[in-house]
Amino acid sequence: MALLKKEKSIKNKIYTLFVVIGTFLIIGGTSIIIYDYLNNKNQEKIENEKVDNFFEIEVNEEPPIEEEKQETDIQDDSLDYIAILEIPKINLKRGLYDKNSSKNNVNKNIYFLKETTLPDEQTNSHIILASHSGNSRVAFFNNLKKLKISDEVYFYYKGIKYIYEVSDRYEIEKTGKAFIKNNSTSDITLITCIKNNMQVVYIATLIEKENY
Repeated sequence: MALLKKEKSIKNKIYTLFVVIGTFLIIGGTSIIIYDYLNNKNQEKIENEKVDNFFEIEVNEEPPIEEEKQETDIQDDSLDYIAILEIPKINLKRGLYDKNSSKNNVNKNIYFLKETTLPDEQTNSHIILASHSGNSRVAFFNNLKKLKISDEVYFYYKGIKYIYEVSDRYEIEKTGKAFIKNNSTSDITLITCIKNNMQVVYIATLIEKENY
């Protein structure tokens, strides 16, 4: 009888231990999920503020007043943006870094391919951008598949808003090199991965430009 009681006590302790461990695992896992969610939301807020600051800096031609030189890291970082990409169809508006910047990295941001030529570099410019698809925070082109022919893409650069219209879409094998069709007009190319080791490429042709 005493042996049975001892075995039952041991079983109860083991059960209690499993319950405690399980509870800690659930709480820990939930905490990590909540932390990641809040961190991503905060990062998204910071990036949106940086985009807003880009336009404020572009418009403001006056040098900053010395007394108010209390700029935040957000404002300092926004100075690194050389352009803004906006795709209204997929609700995307994102700052872009210089081709030679360490922040011009597909694992951190929308990435300028080295073959890119900007509007002030040659008459017919060819902007080539790549970004991830999927569920990660840096999957900025995840909804690119929603684009249709004639949808618009905006590129803000040095006080000018370049308006492009999607004119072509095709798929290529993912080889680490982007095969880009040469066009005789200014355009912007958007590239992202899709299933079966393939990439989808959207070409948007320049149709108009205006000051912003």
